[in-house]
Amino acid sequence: MNILALDTSAGTSVAIARDGVTLARRDESDTRGHAEAVGRLVSEVLAEAQLVAADLDLVVVGVGPGPFTGLRVGIAAGIGLAAGIERPVVGVPSHDAVALARLEIEPTATTVITDARRREVFVTDYSGLDAHGLPVAAADARTEPRAWADDRPEPVVAEVPAAQLAHIAWLRQQAGVPQRGTDPIYVRQPDVSRAKPKRVL
Repeated sequence: MNILALDTSAGTSVAIARDGVTLARRDESDTRGHAEAVGRLVSEVLAEAQLVAADLDLVVVGVGPGPFTGLRVGIAAGIGLAAGIERPVVGVPSHDAVALARLEIEPTATTVITDARRREVFVTDYSGLDAHGLPVAAADARTEPRAWADDRPEPVVAEVPAAQLAHIAWLRQQAGVPQRGTDPIYVRQPDVSRAKPKRVL
């Protein structure tokens, strides 16, 4: 099973995996150049894996938490690509990917922290891995002041590894666990809101 995964909740990360093994990955830490980077990185990983888009069986997108605009770029790109090649698309919480990378090395509780801007961070606590090897969130994602993160042993993560998103989707497939949809995880309201109608006298 060839899986393409991408995430733009922090930097931009794109990876291709086959049956749980990563074939190619690209990561960029720029948090404001997602739209420019995502298409190029998809082309690069396809070329490295010696695949074309039609060879993909599944597209996976990181669904956050993340800043509104950046997060939407990756989700929209994944949905658009999947529609173009008529393949399914699923979502994986972005923090799950970071948690999996850590918990596979040391299977104890961990906390994932990413930059939320506006002097805040997004935070998800994990209790460990379940029987299928999937990360278990102890509670929903939340925001904390940036200063809160300064006192934590865990670093603020600059990039979410798309390779781990692909691995989570593959583990779910193998275990028969239902996949998640692509609805984004918004811990707070977006900066842009609909204007209130003006009163006409």
